[in-house]
Amino acid sequence: METRDVVAGDAVQRAITVLRSLPEPDSQEACIDRIQLMEQAVRMVRGDQAVTTSRFVDYRQVEESHLKIPTSLQLKGIEAEVGFARGESPFVGAALTSTAIALCSVLPRTLAALTEGRVSEYHTRVVAEQTSHLSDAHRKEIDVLIAHRLGKASTSQLRRLIQGHAYRLDRAAAEARVEDNKRQRRVCKDPAGDGLVYVTAELPAHQGAAVMETLTRLTNQRLDQGQALDTDGTPLGRDEVMTDIFVELLTGQTTADGVAAEVVVVMHDTTLFGADELPAWLLGEGPLPAGTVKNWLADPNVTKSLRRLYTRPSDGQLVAMDSKRRRFPEGMAKMLRIRDDTCATPWCNSPVQDADHRHPWAKGGPTSWENATGLCKRCNRRKENRGSSYTGSSDELTVTTPTGHSYTVETRPPLAEIKHWNSDPPAPVGAIDIAWATAA
Repeated sequence: METRDVVAGDAVQRAITVLRSLPEPDSQEACIDRIQLMEQAVRMVRGDQAVTTSRFVDYRQVEESHLKIPTSLQLKGIEAEVGFARGESPFVGAALTSTAIALCSVLPRTLAALTEGRVSEYHTRVVAEQTSHLSDAHRKEIDVLIAHRLGKASTSQLRRLIQGHAYRLDRAAAEARVEDNKRQRRVCKDPAGDGLVYVTAELPAHQGAAVMETLTRLTNQRLDQGQALDTDGTPLGRDEVMTDIFVELLTGQTTADGVAAEVVVVMHDTTLFGADELPAWLLGEGPLPAGTVKNWLADPNVTKSLRRLYTRPSDGQLVAMDSKRRRFPEGMAKMLRIRDDTCATPWCNSPVQDADHRHPWAKGGPTSWENATGLCKRCNRRKENRGSSYTGSSDELTVTTPTGHSYTVETRPPLAEIKHWNSDPPAPVGAIDIAWATAA
């Protein structure tokens, strides 16, 4: 480590020591005072991180220019490196990187407000994102126009103020952005916790209004006809009825509960056939209470099939066969999705989409369980960038970046981790996990 890095590390350690030595607040007023001071300090640190991130990008760009790397191929994967350094996903790393670059190039007053502790990092991201489609000159102008509102306006107020100025300064760019957003319309699914998910559609405003009008009309009809009853005859609320209609319209099911698509649920045998309270795991969503899943599987409208997955008795890790082919067999790929569920790259939140050879096939890597990693498509492409490598085993993954920094995570089925949370060494468990799939 270079001398300046040692000095910086010592300075940070001294600051941490000072913070830990502060006396405990002795009143409500003192608690609020301290919260405010700590928030200001955090914001100032975030300002330093933004400046350092921008400098990191500059260093990398200079290096790659000297290496004669084409401009179109420069800075590949840099957002993931920033995300790793801050313990965040590559997606968040991309937002942090683009914000840092904007703050240090075209938003000097917003950067000053952050480094002085007057505005939050999140609000600086709002400023950067809401002006990203504008020219540098217009971004600098908006930076001046909103400076007096930074740290005083709410997120919604700040976003609308910036949009108003942006539409006034460059109407054509605003209209082009609206059209571009229409081409990027999509439907997303994210976990909401406790057995629920968010299904979100990003679509043009008039289409969204039409969707809600249709759902409202059909909901009113069902309520007026007295057909809004649960399976036990209990009246359903308006939101419950609207949600059921939403599912029925999209899936073509007669009832919302009659799922007609494959849904994989992993349960330990002692839960499925016994009284174990170990939760089930809904692939792509996360844990569900054992009783909830048992009741769902008992529904006569649900078509069920049973599959066995063998595990190591010592720690619950899945075991599987190898293949001579380059492409992972479907059975092994499904086991990989069950094991990793979420992309194995540290802090990535995307679902597993690709079965990847950790040691590349082109370099002699086998198509085997030991050499398999579940990744999302972006991380699978990102690992091929210059200076990046993914190494490890079926039990762990180590990602090494071009700067030589390494990040290691475990790759075990989530249920195995829950089962063995207090076992050292892990206590033996049953040798079979159950994947229960419903099919149309």
